Amino acid sequence: MHSSETSFRSLLTPDVRAAVRVGGWSPAPPVQDRAAWAAVDEHDRHALHAELLRWRERAANEPHSLSRWAAYSRTGDRVPQERAEHALCGLVGTTALMLGVTGDDELVPRLADGVWRMCELSAWCLPSHYALPESGERPFLPVPGRDVLDLADASIGAMLAGIDAIAGERLEQDYPGLRARVHHEIRRRVLDPWENEVYFWHGVDGPPNNWAPWIVSNVLVCAAVVETDKERLTATVDRALVILDRFRAGYDDDGSCDEGATYWWWAGATLFEALDLLEELTAGTLNGFPVAPVPQMARFPMSMQIGTGSQVNYSDGSPVLPENANWHLLARFGARVGDEEVVRHARWMGRTHPLRFDGQLAPLFRRTLTALRAPGWADGEAAPGMPAALYLPGTEVAVARERAGGIEGLFVAAKGGHNDVSHNHNDAGGVIVALDGDPVLIDAGVGVYRRETFEPATRYTIWTMRSGWHNVPLPNGVEQPHGAEYRATGTAFDDDGTTTRLEMDLTAAYPPESGLLRCGRTVLLDRRDPAVEIRDTWAFGKDGTMTLVLMTALEPEPEEGGLRVGAAHVAVDTAGFEVVVESIDLDDAKLARAWNGRVFRTRLVQRVPAPAGGHVLRVTRAATS
Repeated sequence: MHSSETSFRSLLTPDVRAAVRVGGWSPAPPVQDRAAWAAVDEHDRHALHAELLRWRERAANEPHSLSRWAAYSRTGDRVPQERAEHALCGLVGTTALMLGVTGDDELVPRLADGVWRMCELSAWCLPSHYALPESGERPFLPVPGRDVLDLADASIGAMLAGIDAIAGERLEQDYPGLRARVHHEIRRRVLDPWENEVYFWHGVDGPPNNWAPWIVSNVLVCAAVVETDKERLTATVDRALVILDRFRAGYDDDGSCDEGATYWWWAGATLFEALDLLEELTAGTLNGFPVAPVPQMARFPMSMQIGTGSQVNYSDGSPVLPENANWHLLARFGARVGDEEVVRHARWMGRTHPLRFDGQLAPLFRRTLTALRAPGWADGEAAPGMPAALYLPGTEVAVARERAGGIEGLFVAAKGGHNDVSHNHNDAGGVIVALDGDPVLIDAGVGVYRRETFEPATRYTIWTMRSGWHNVPLPNGVEQPHGAEYRATGTAFDDDGTTTRLEMDLTAAYPPESGLLRCGRTVLLDRRDPAVEIRDTWAFGKDGTMTLVLMTALEPEPEEGGLRVGAAHVAVDTAGFEVVVESIDLDDAKLARAWNGRVFRTRLVQRVPAPAGGHVLRVTRAATS
């Protein structure tokens, strides 16, 4: 999709190959170098210690067991095994970081025990990802001695490589042979499959998704720490560049991520980590950061923010900022591509979002470790960088707010696009509206992943994936299907500083049984008399009934001229449309956390069938009494 003639692979010239350094990079200084660990911020020290205590309790309550792995094979429930793996990784990772920060010898046996337990696991791969690459077979239990190079496998390998850099020599003093065991397991489970097997995320059959840079970045850490042969390390660099080029091929020049803002922190962020490490491994001679669309990718998470804790969340995204967001990483990314606005924005966010040691620590180990050792990084000029208006043609996403960088006032995001993106929801034409950073019209997001989430036959039986629960039209009650052919067409964007407008034709987003001849949608933000408008027009082959869906986090309350949603007034045509409000209680843990236990779906149902029609929905600040 991108137009750049320069590829990552083309940068691997003979001189760059010659510059590849075996043993020339380490993710951290050893614990014995107390001066290198002395600068850690006191707040981070206390937070890390508190998190270590919590991880000890979690690991004790979430032990690995045969039944936890088997739960996925039997029922499709991913949670038991994933919680056990996260708990063990969190315990081992925080213990290693605490040892580095404090140098406390009492932590050494605890760390050694944790590392040994990880080496003894039957698989580092998650059960939901355990499919043999040569056949696609999914054994009920892991095949002895056979791991699968998935996200978790690579992340655990990279975390253990980082721990080896911090504590390998120290652990070896008390436990001779442990370091050799760790290196053996990293090679057997990560580097050997990397060299000898072909996986879907390599992108041989088409541009891959976030798995590619995520796994590649972790493989590079493993190779940098464990590999002793220059020829094999150079081959790893070569293979990494090929896969990263395939990943890059799926991006438009605007750098927009079709997986959404949540997954950018696994996609764009890990691409940064991979390129950063490749530059280090080649003594600064391989610089992939100027290659398109890398500089534009650095701007994406900033552009998708609504408030300090909220974001645009199409695809499998969360409406709240994800736990893997690391503003120190974004500041480094911005600095590396020469984008000072991104750097200032990252500092602004970093001042109110402390470094976290919870969540998925293994996948985040390197960025957590790097930020931990960079106290004061958020000092200096800081300012929010969210744009007043922006259109990303690669994903057909537009955002607009009353003023650049401002959380106060109205915000709107809308998308055209198609219904076959990575982590797709059937939501062509979807709209999100906020007022003063608080949600008005929402995208509910995605719940806890289960087997059904990624099975083609069952994904679109889940309500959060379906257009009937997004802010889009339902002509004659018919929903948008899944597929690239179901899409917006003729999408056009305009912004004159006063009005931001996104227009699209949604006719092709619906199947023939919808009866549509035409379905147009215009979404605009007027800054003069601040308002968001959603203007819909349609025509049927014969008399039909249009339903318009409004998803909200708060219960809409009837008032003169429409509905009250929090501090917003939503004007609707109540004469022409029946207003039907239903409450959706959220029994999914992830959705319940995001929306305080429930959301609401309001259907505006056309009262009288007709061959054509239209509706204008207008959102303004509600009058105060």
